Amino acid sequence: MKKVILLLLAVIVLISCTFVACSNKDNNENETTSAEGLNDSDADYGFEIQAVTDKNGKEVTDKDGKVVTTEIMVQYKTDKKGKKYAVLLDANGEPVKDKNGKEATLNTSESKTTNTTKKKNNNSDKENSNTTTDAPKPTGTTNKNAEPTSSENTQKPSGKVSVPKTSDSGTEVNFSQEDQEIIKSMLEVPYLYLENYENSDGVPIEIATHTAVWMAEHEGSTRTIYPSSPVVLNLFRYYGQTVVNFKTKCNDYAKDAKAPIKYIKKDDTFEISNYTSKVQSVSIKKVEDLGNNYYKVTADVSGCKKDKVIAIIQKNRLEATLGFSVKALKWS
Repeated sequence: MKKVILLLLAVIVLISCTFVACSNKDNNENETTSAEGLNDSDADYGFEIQAVTDKNGKEVTDKDGKVVTTEIMVQYKTDKKGKKYAVLLDANGEPVKDKNGKEATLNTSESKTTNTTKKKNNNSDKENSNTTTDAPKPTGTTNKNAEPTSSENTQKPSGKVSVPKTSDSGTEVNFSQEDQEIIKSMLEVPYLYLENYENSDGVPIEIATHTAVWMAEHEGSTRTIYPSSPVVLNLFRYYGQTVVNFKTKCNDYAKDAKAPIKYIKKDDTFEISNYTSKVQSVSIKKVEDLGNNYYKVTADVSGCKKDKVIAIIQKNRLEATLGFSVKALKWS
């Protein structure tokens, strides 16, 4: 009898150990999945103010003796201690390297002496006082009686500035025909009319999926597979802010929005099967200056179930061929 009892106890212990092992395995698998999920987080991009320097690394000052600053694009990363730092990005969105081949951050000497204002042409190779001198000078108008916009002010000022709402109003201004065409093309991203948003709400992923496809086409690329970083960075350039969780949510939203883009997790790439045909057309009717390089654009809409759009745009240099980002949209 004792032998039977001991045998039963042994079996019970063995079964218990098996359950514990399975439980630990499940927990480990869940932890691994959770950890891997962290890798799906989108790269966090932003703006930082930097002093403009000449070719010798000396800070450039204006006529009043103040240091000239410019806004640059950075990628925020976190070190092993959990401290956040900013990595400088070049015009292609690639990390700037220091003399030792390491990524240049705002804490390195190379970051301060990085000159983002150098302009080359056939006649000279001079250092400009800021990044705005190559902006196109306004030539066309939306209202011939309105004040023309300045071609010298294309960067957001230093300090924290709130993005205006679509309900805000300002002074009507002229925009060059070139700038109007750029804004028009940005507002004609196929199916952009599907969602309204204010900047504080964040960018809806439904329309971000279509924007990602449009930006790929805008680059003139004929590829179907794209590394994830340029796609996410292009969205940042278009909207002037990071599209949160785009990689993790792209597939679900793209399917619902019928956008021809798919995120492939195992390769960390995006597949863009084709480019979307144009749907809506816009005709700009009015541009209002809201201050701090923000403008309210009002336009008529055709080709879809919308008649009007109000957009808040920011004049900047995040994308060389655009020069604007779309901060808010209201379709009606």
